[in-house]
Amino acid sequence: MNELEMISKMLHKPDPSDTVVREGRRRLQDAQARPRRRSFVWVTGGMGLMAAAAAAAVAVVVTTSATPVAVTTGSPSGTPHSASAVPAQLSSTQILLAAASTAQTRSGSGTYWHVKADHSVRAGKKTLPTKSSESWVRRDGQAWVPSDEGDTVYEAKGPKTFSLADSHVSFSEIEQLPTDPEALKAWIADKLDNGDGDADPAAREWFVANSLVNLLGDLPAPPEVRAAAFRALATIPIVKSIGTTKDGLGRAGDGLEISDHGVDLKVIIDPETSLVLGSSYRSGKEGKIYKEGTTTVRVSEWTDTLPPVVPEPERTGPARG
Repeated sequence: MNELEMISKMLHKPDPSDTVVREGRRRLQDAQARPRRRSFVWVTGGMGLMAAAAAAAVAVVVTTSATPVAVTTGSPSGTPHSASAVPAQLSSTQILLAAASTAQTRSGSGTYWHVKADHSVRAGKKTLPTKSSESWVRRDGQAWVPSDEGDTVYEAKGPKTFSLADSHVSFSEIEQLPTDPEALKAWIADKLDNGDGDADPAAREWFVANSLVNLLGDLPAPPEVRAAAFRALATIPIVKSIGTTKDGLGRAGDGLEISDHGVDLKVIIDPETSLVLGSSYRSGKEGKIYKEGTTTVRVSEWTDTLPPVVPEPERTGPARG
């Protein structure tokens, strides 16, 4: 049975109980070998900044009574649905299995992985200016970033890597990630456990879910790996559907929430493309907000086109005596 058939059946019956879900998860087998290689070089762009901040928050926050981040729901036009017109809300499992099916059919070919995103952060009472990040990365790790001279770019120094599961991964490592959902979760969990399996189970579950969101929103993963990431998220109980949600540009998508260990993480998925439109997070304890922020993904795609290249701008600063 494929994902679309599964979705059709689920639309006509209640969601399975937590017990059934747990039993199903225990029956998943055939974990693949876990790669151990790392690359420690510069990381920029996409949702990596948000994922790093959210992961850091988990390390210091244990309990919370903070109010979740406000989101916009309703029809794409912003007009609230009438009670008689509200369709049955899809469960997180239905949303994620549908996204997996779509992701597996998308092209993973192209010369450059192009990502452009806007980031906003508020820490305590301080709100930082919204920043944009953009990069074009070739498969050998060479990257280009925008210059200050209009629609041009310059070569960035050092090979580009991507942040995943608190580690730096290269293009080749991303291409070799497991395509089995359970094996992919095990690969991520191993980064938290450091191979000894002693991490708190609840913290491990949140770490895996957050890392999967980061993979889907930022990394140039092959279609089979993206599909596995969606299917892996579908097996994690703390991932919940929150209905139609709009991102910072007003684009509507399927909203999901991952709340645990004092951090509320929300992600918006475009049901037509399976792409992540954006995410938001909030961390706190006992009603106090420590940090919150949003990422809006404007572009995440393969392309064969690179803007005109100009020399790297000269850096200016105080003279050294």
